[in-house]
Amino acid sequence: MSFKVDYTEKDSNAFELFLKSISAESEEAEKKMLKEAGEQVKKAVVANLNKHRRTLAKRYKGRPAMADDVKVSTRKDRGGNLVARVQGGKRTGSLWHLVNDGHLHAQPTHFMDNALKSLDGEIDDMWNKVMK
Repeated sequence: MSFKVDYTEKDSNAFELFLKSISAESEEAEKKMLKEAGEQVKKAVVANLNKHRRTLAKRYKGRPAMADDVKVSTRKDRGGNLVARVQGGKRTGSLWHLVNDGHLHAQPTHFMDNALKSLDGEIDDMWNKVMK
């Protein structure tokens, strides 16, 4: 991602158009980066969840395995910033905090924390590729 700046005093309208084009290109790069990062985080979360996969006989009422029910979406948060959300689906989404943090009868797995720790360097590399 590179920019060439040609500015003359006579044409202030062209400079404003140039700034708008920079803004549009930045937003496009942000969306692309968030989509790629979301997919990478999803892969890491699924890999960590597969380590703790239960047998079919132990699942509750035909509920799918948590690793099979992971969804990625890019949305705006309350502050208006774009974020990539990796979350469980309709049938398993409400159980993520119990599996990750544990409870009275189960040990915590920290699958979300481990996935994010393993991707710190990779996400920085993705940003560097996008910014070049």
